[in-house]
Amino acid sequence: MSLTINHQTNDISASSGSVTIGGTAVGGGGGAMELVTHTVVSSSATSVVFDNLNDDYVTYRLVMDWALSSQQSSYPNIRFYDGSTALSNYTIHRSASGNQSNASGQSEINLVYETSSYYFNSIVNIWGIGLTNKPIQVSAVTNSSTSANSLTDVGAHRAATNVTPDKIEIRATWSNIPAGARLSLYGLKSS
Repeated sequence: MSLTINHQTNDISASSGSVTIGGTAVGGGGGAMELVTHTVVSSSATSVVFDNLNDDYVTYRLVMDWALSSQQSSYPNIRFYDGSTALSNYTIHRSASGNQSNASGQSEINLVYETSSYYFNSIVNIWGIGLTNKPIQVSAVTNSSTSANSLTDVGAHRAATNVTPDKIEIRATWSNIPAGARLSLYGLKSS
């Protein structure tokens, strides 16, 4: 039997027989990230919205990347909705280099520490979408071209209330999300 590992697709295959790792058969069955939706902004936009989301996924992962034509004060942030109602009262912790901030009662989750930059990219993990009376939890790592605080870790939480978050809005306060910005939303199935 020969075992083949494709490093580009992360596929493992055997020419015959079965593959086991630690006595457990290797095989399919959930746990894979699936692309939910992808968008490339065609012209400058005040926000990008992903709506009609549900609890099909235990975790959502939002991947964002954009470059600005010049250094601008852009403040990329994220907020969640239950239908048309914007949810608020987030508790946020941000950390970048030697700087840290904590805030509660916030209406949005800011993904950077400093605002003046040429580029921005972020990976945001989100728990609680589509679940009623469960907390929203966010963990993000953001990179921007600011000088001292280019890498920012963000943790945010919104306590459980009688809402069902079903929409994510990404905004860039003080400037727009530029044309060419790429935003991809993935979901992790529970099984």
